Amino acid sequence: MSVLKGIKRRWVVNYILIILLVMVVLEGLFMFFVRKYYYDSIKQSLTNRAIVVAGFYNKYINVSMFDFKKDIEKIIEEYTFNDYAEIQAVDLDGNIIQNSSGFERKEKVVTSDFYRALRGFTGCWIGRDVNTDEKIMAVSTPLLDSEGKIVGVLRYVTSIEKADSIIKKWFLMSLAVMMIVLILMLILSIIFTRTIINPIKEITKASKDIAKGNLSIKIDKLYNDEIGELADTINFMASELSKVQRMKNEFISSISHELRTPLTSIKGWSETILTGDLDNKEETKLGLEIIIKETERLTKMVEELLDFSRFESGRIYLNYDVIDIKKELDEVILIFEGKAKKKEIELNYSYSSESILINGDKNRLRQVFINILDNAIKFTDRGKKIFVDIYEDENNVYIDFRDEGIGISEKDINKVKEKFYKGSSKKSGSGLGLAISNEIIKLHGGALNIESQEGVGTLVKLILPKDICLDDSMRKSNKI
Repeated sequence: MSVLKGIKRRWVVNYILIILLVMVVLEGLFMFFVRKYYYDSIKQSLTNRAIVVAGFYNKYINVSMFDFKKDIEKIIEEYTFNDYAEIQAVDLDGNIIQNSSGFERKEKVVTSDFYRALRGFTGCWIGRDVNTDEKIMAVSTPLLDSEGKIVGVLRYVTSIEKADSIIKKWFLMSLAVMMIVLILMLILSIIFTRTIINPIKEITKASKDIAKGNLSIKIDKLYNDEIGELADTINFMASELSKVQRMKNEFISSISHELRTPLTSIKGWSETILTGDLDNKEETKLGLEIIIKETERLTKMVEELLDFSRFESGRIYLNYDVIDIKKELDEVILIFEGKAKKKEIELNYSYSSESILINGDKNRLRQVFINILDNAIKFTDRGKKIFVDIYEDENNVYIDFRDEGIGISEKDINKVKEKFYKGSSKKSGSGLGLAISNEIIKLHGGALNIESQEGVGTLVKLILPKDICLDDSMRKSNKI
């Protein structure tokens, strides 16, 4: 149930996160364009006014050769309107010599729009008024004399607090819409997850029943999708397991009968020969022939069973070659780093040299490394450490796997390498891993030693000779 809740929670959270991310991006773009629209409109209006007034000054006023102050006073009087913008006349040093507000301004203009106008362009600036701390927009354009030289700057200034207020309202409205959409998406995602979780619950329950031996169970197919396909697969699996169960019972019954028949013949003729007339050579010969025949029949059945067992379990062949065992261990460490990190286990790896060569089967040795590291991570709690160290001397290579795990009890330490021995831990697997690893190391002429203390940790030490003297037949036929 907790797993299903976890799936549901992850599904809803991930779904909402994706929708939220998309909506945040859309909200950002929307507000960007809304702000740009209002600010651009104000900027365009101020720019048009500034250009018109400056153009009037440049073409008509300065031809009379009046000085700048007199000319600009006339401009201010002529083009002052009862609207939202204030006109400022600024000299080349940034002093405001005239403005339409009627209030004297002693501060100097040092904003970017002013300096851009001094370079002959129309500039725009958004910031805070030094006197009122009000957010304003300023547009500046140069004023020219009759010779085309810049004699001052005409500056239009207006408050954009109202525009910001409108933009804020748009933001709040869009935010409310986004919240409504998110709530609707949350409701829809919960409804949708139920259509997945409920069938999974039914499949989980059915799987547990099948594991308990109830092979007659059948899952209802609610949807014609992947979940429905999974239900069909479980139903098919239960049907096939039921067939296998019947086949197994039939096989046991059949093989018992097949074994009993020749054994009965062998026993019967053995007793007949033993209690009969040994001088009757014909009868004795017939009995021995039947015994030989039934024995051969038994031998054939046993060989078939052994062949079946080999086919089911498989055989391990070792192909020896010169390999860099340190490189193989590097790759296994890399594989398990993610698994250790996921369990918050620190995996420390050290080596004596960059390359260590031995004669061995790299695939089977990797199998040993994987099995030991997997056990180390499985039996080590979160926050603990695992140490892997590879080093060499003149004849051998040594690989130590040491963990800070739960350890192995004294009663189990001498049996953990036996086939099918699982010990007392609930985490134990099939009981074959260490046994097979031990056999692989033995076939390499080495040793697998285990030292452990319960509650402290375990040390698995591999000792591998660098060179193994094998003839060609051994290279091809070594197997478990």
